[in-house]
Amino acid sequence: MKALMKTSLISACAWVAVASSGVALAQENAPPPVLVQVDEAREQAISQLTWVPGTVLSQTDANLASEVNGRITWMAEVGDVVEAGKPLVAVDDTRLTITLGQNKSNIAKWESQVTLFEKRLARYKDLQASNNTSRGELEAVEAELENAKQELAQAKLDLEFTAYQIAQSNVTAPFTALVVERLQSPGEYTAIGQTLLRVVNPENVEVQVRAPLSVLPFIQSGMTVNVQGKLNQVEEVIRAIVPVGNQNSRMMELRIAMNQGDFPIGSAVRVAIPSSDTHEGVTIHRDALVLRKSGTYIYQLNENNEAQQVKVRTGVGLGDRIEVFGEVNPAQYVVVRGAERLREGQKVRFEESTDTLTAKN
Repeated sequence: MKALMKTSLISACAWVAVASSGVALAQENAPPPVLVQVDEAREQAISQLTWVPGTVLSQTDANLASEVNGRITWMAEVGDVVEAGKPLVAVDDTRLTITLGQNKSNIAKWESQVTLFEKRLARYKDLQASNNTSRGELEAVEAELENAKQELAQAKLDLEFTAYQIAQSNVTAPFTALVVERLQSPGEYTAIGQTLLRVVNPENVEVQVRAPLSVLPFIQSGMTVNVQGKLNQVEEVIRAIVPVGNQNSRMMELRIAMNQGDFPIGSAVRVAIPSSDTHEGVTIHRDALVLRKSGTYIYQLNENNEAQQVKVRTGVGLGDRIEVFGEVNPAQYVVVRGAERLREGQKVRFEESTDTLTAKN
């Protein structure tokens, strides 16, 4: 009996050893984990989006004109960026300089007249005190003195005005100005109010959008929206809403603040405007979707980095992300690259990063 038990024990041990070696051999022969890229599944506020066209423009786009007549002696080149207060155009001020000299001469003339009439008035007052002149002659001298004072005041105003015109013969930049277009050239004669240059402020940029009035209940100033161009995509805030449409288009205007350099001024963009109430949901990267005849799937990773197939339905698109319905676990990574070749339970490996997560060797 003891011999039989001993034989059974030996056989069992041998079987365990064989099984263990078989498992170890199977693990050695198992394919290596597949290299994949992963991303997170996000719980976020979701709303239906309407993409509307927009145009990037400067908040300040101005046509500058001269306040004086004269021949243009210098003008900034197209493409120049001129700081606020620096000259953009110089107009010949020779005629104004001559006028300034005439104004100074006129002031000196009337100052001498005022002095003369003040002395005459003093003498007539002495004569009036001794009854050697009439009251009418005294009043006439007083009137001449007052007239001379008024002429002197006018001459000083003429001088100030001429000095102002001389200062304005240099057209300066009212803001940081990018010269977009020359409408006149050096050597040409310009008149008061005639447009010289078109300039824009490259530092204050925004997007002008025409959106349907139907989105008005779902937007507000300060809301962040997605702005997309051909080369890049940014998220910026709605600066202003003009809730007024017309009877033909039923469109209103939005202004979206931009950072300098996001898009060139004048470029066309698309803006995603919310057009429905917001609800909470789960979104994934669009590249995570695996399309099959039997339905749409994604692969999520469990705690052992094993791929688990999850059937989903898609909802609202949000740029490069999309809403999904199904048994999606927001705490688990979703495979974004390499999901097409995965099988249920297959091991994967990846490298964690702040962006889309990439497989590591």
